[in-house]
Amino acid sequence: MEKLQKRGLNVELKVVWSNEEQFGCEYLKLVSKNGNLTTAQGTIIFIDGEKSDAHNINYTVEFDEHWITKRLNIVVDYFSSLELISDGEGNWFNTDGEPVDKLKGAIDIDISATPFSNSLPINRVNWEENQLEHFEMVYILVPSLELKKVLQSYRFIRSENGLKYFHYRCYDYETIICVDANGLVVNYPGVFMRKI
Repeated sequence: MEKLQKRGLNVELKVVWSNEEQFGCEYLKLVSKNGNLTTAQGTIIFIDGEKSDAHNINYTVEFDEHWITKRLNIVVDYFSSLELISDGEGNWFNTDGEPVDKLKGAIDIDISATPFSNSLPINRVNWEENQLEHFEMVYILVPSLELKKVLQSYRFIRSENGLKYFHYRCYDYETIICVDANGLVVNYPGVFMRKI
């Protein structure tokens, strides 16, 4: 797979994940133009087993060459939507330009139904073995689009055969995730598995 952000080049990557926790999958397309602003466009379908309901989630994330989110748009079931804009310094705004104060300080987003969210903080750091970093995240629960700020941590464990392994923690939940050279999840045990 080609490295995503090469200065001065237009690069496009496509990824498909299966949802191992709930029946579903995701198609993600990443487009980097001139190595500057990159757009991630994802389509997720999944069955919410607790409610015996199926959902379609479409999202677009725009981020800069440092993997800092600038804009987020999510549409759930072609009906409910959310759009947020960030200055990249921990300030978030709605589409009317009004600040969303409860998110202040968070740089990254975490959409509950996609492993792509892990790529944003992972790709912002030049990791050394055993390095631990904490991140304030804008957590978006789908399908409800409930927003809250959460603290998450990543510890870089090792590189092996071109893959990187991280110990991930949020509240009491923890696991080991594996990412490729682009920082895109290959295996998130019991939750997401990369197919291409």
